[in-house]
Amino acid sequence: MAATRDLLIDTMKLLLWERGYDATSPNHVLERSGVGKGSFYHHFKSKKDLAIAAMESRADELITEFEMVLNSTEGDWLAKVSAYLRLPRSALKGCRMGRIVQDPSLEDELLKAPLQRYFKVLNQQLCALYTQAQKQGELNKNCQVDNLAVATLSMLQGSFVLGRALTEEQMVAEACESFICLLQSQKTVAS
Repeated sequence: MAATRDLLIDTMKLLLWERGYDATSPNHVLERSGVGKGSFYHHFKSKKDLAIAAMESRADELITEFEMVLNSTEGDWLAKVSAYLRLPRSALKGCRMGRIVQDPSLEDELLKAPLQRYFKVLNQQLCALYTQAQKQGELNKNCQVDNLAVATLSMLQGSFVLGRALTEEQMVAEACESFICLLQSQKTVAS
């Protein structure tokens, strides 16, 4: 039973990434997963319930990925952020969470909650990393860490939008490298 539920969630995660929420129907999920309609409705009351479970699961995965990169990367704050920004990403597919933000149905607070949690956690962790770097004298003391955290996330999400709009797969990687150069300009040598 848990395997069927997990299969439905994993299938919905892929469909949300490929199609978005509004363009994904329960029939798309059933067709892609091979699960029967009765099994779908045994585990989830609606497409919305499945989407929330899928987005919560995806948020957990991406937060874990983010934390693993930060915790496993040797070096200072810049090395950690650079390692995260250099993870392989598909500009044409878009962000695995941010991809569905512009769907009209995302005005629904329950659907929006996993997205908000994901971006808030990343923002908070970047703020903490930048604050620590500033306290250690490794980041320009005049830099507003909360603004820098928002700029980091905004640059990444914006690069997905540009990549999709311009049909340029390398856009995310190029934008990230440019941003890393900007971050280097804010780096100081600890005394």
